[in-house]
Amino acid sequence: MFSPPPRVASPYFRHIVDRFGNGSQRAPQPRVKLAFRRLSRAITFTVFLNLLLPSMHAQEGPKYLFGDWGGERSRLENAGVVLNLIYVNDLLADTQGDLANWSRVRGTLDIDFGKAELARGLKFHVTAMWQAGGVLGTYVGAIANPSSNASFNLTRLDSWWFEQALAHDRVFLRVGQFAGLDSYGVQQYGETYVAEPLGYALGNLITADYEPFAPAGTPAAEIRFVPSRRFYVKSAVFSGNRNQLRDDPSGTHFKFKDSPVIASEVGLLVAPTPSATTQTYPGSYKFGATVNPGPFSNIVTGQRSRTNYLVYFMANQRIYRAQAGSDRGLDVNFAFDWTPADITLNFSQITGGVRYHGLIPHRQSDTLSTGVVYSRIRGGAEKAIELNYSWRLSRWMTVQPVIQRYFDTGANPHSRDHIIAGFRTTFVL
Repeated sequence: MFSPPPRVASPYFRHIVDRFGNGSQRAPQPRVKLAFRRLSRAITFTVFLNLLLPSMHAQEGPKYLFGDWGGERSRLENAGVVLNLIYVNDLLADTQGDLANWSRVRGTLDIDFGKAELARGLKFHVTAMWQAGGVLGTYVGAIANPSSNASFNLTRLDSWWFEQALAHDRVFLRVGQFAGLDSYGVQQYGETYVAEPLGYALGNLITADYEPFAPAGTPAAEIRFVPSRRFYVKSAVFSGNRNQLRDDPSGTHFKFKDSPVIASEVGLLVAPTPSATTQTYPGSYKFGATVNPGPFSNIVTGQRSRTNYLVYFMANQRIYRAQAGSDRGLDVNFAFDWTPADITLNFSQITGGVRYHGLIPHRQSDTLSTGVVYSRIRGGAEKAIELNYSWRLSRWMTVQPVIQRYFDTGANPHSRDHIIAGFRTTFVL
């Protein structure tokens, strides 16, 4: 189930609602600057406390909040059955008094039939999701959502698929229901950031050609060719439902509708094999494109045309490691995309970021990250920056204080800038 459309605060969000006809309602939360000041103090306290506490418990102890079920969970994993349940909460506020709290519960089941000695090379995956709350991006009228999780209030079967490995694990065939943004245009370092284009995937892939997004997966099929550890090419076709959540609100109808979305990507991997004895610097460089051959309207003239497309480039590179065999060090990421400006309002996005994993010697499981998002529309651009610290309290709990600054929010030079602060809290149940 999902909620009615929200009251939107910018032309960009009106454009989103016009296309997808769905959104999240504004929660009845107070618009007070006191909430922002309290969040800012809490973030300062969290960072200070982080400097004092060692991270030994983040490396040890149970992987899950609810434990190993008397060893049964480990036995299932050894037999190829992995069950994960993750709860994430984003609490964000800005200096104007807007406050948004967003919660998500995501459950996944993965079965490796080869590991279970039932069918070599065959895997199965299924994901279900519940999420609800307030969307701060809607409140402030931002193009780049301050939360990569916040979208629509719903309970839905997001994805399920079977994948078969062939040709000595060089060809992989996948069929089922899944989201394009989970594989095409997705940010490799997404878990590091909170804002959407950095923390999930390039956001205008949705509005450019209706590429399905999580948790709105649609019927799809993919083929992936991996001739070596350093190179791959893949392509997929998705049902390009123009109203994914209205067409299939529960995710159980497996509904084909409207024109297909075709996505393709080529990837080059640098130093993909880790080493315990020498310093290695893995990296990935991806070029991709999506196309929808269906009808589109010119947003300037209103004339109808056929086909729209988007191209993107993404790079992730580790550039410094403190010692051999260690994850401690500096990583950088960059992404750029473009689609015709007469079809898509937000016709280009650029993202970039730097993160340091284990910056503080006795906090080796933590990550300090900063990133930028540049979102262009006709006649303007929105700029956003983010600074966050991922504080891993244990193997099953992470607290991530974040501060963001938006300039020309909504790509409107006359709109006020916004300072946003808050927390992301993650529990692996």
